[in-house]
Amino acid sequence: MNRIQSFGAVVLALCLGLIGGYLWGGHRQAQIDEGRAAEVSEQHALALASATERYREAERGGQQAFANMTAAFQKEKDDAKKRMDVLRDELRTGAVRLSVAVDAASAAAATQAAAAGDREARADLLPAAAGRILDFALEGDDIVRDLNACIDKYRRAEQMISDLRMEN
Repeated sequence: MNRIQSFGAVVLALCLGLIGGYLWGGHRQAQIDEGRAAEVSEQHALALASATERYREAERGGQQAFANMTAAFQKEKDDAKKRMDVLRDELRTGAVRLSVAVDAASAAAATQAAAAGDREARADLLPAAAGRILDFALEGDDIVRDLNACIDKYRRAEQMISDLRMEN
């Protein structure tokens, strides 16, 4: 029996050794896996932080570009309004006159055209009517400028997004 007991003790020791080794190896592998996961997680965090900073920088650049574009468009609108105001004042004082072509068949227009040597009969607009036409034209120009500004901003945003995609 002594032999059986010693054989049993050897088998038991071997089994305990195998179980212990298996548990220690599993624990060690878990530590290795955790280390790798932490390293990968750290790399992902660094990549995410870098990408976030690039996007924020692009956003700041885009906001500045949009602010510059808005200022330029506003200056253009203000300049156009000033030019229209000058023209409106010139119309009021009579320094500039607006006229429209009229049907030469009317007697007064035909007489006036013939006297002036013009082939086309024209009628002067009253300053108030000319001012209303200028107001209408200025409003239309403002709408066109606003739409062009919108298109330009859209294209700038599209370009910024394209540039960001190219970086990644």
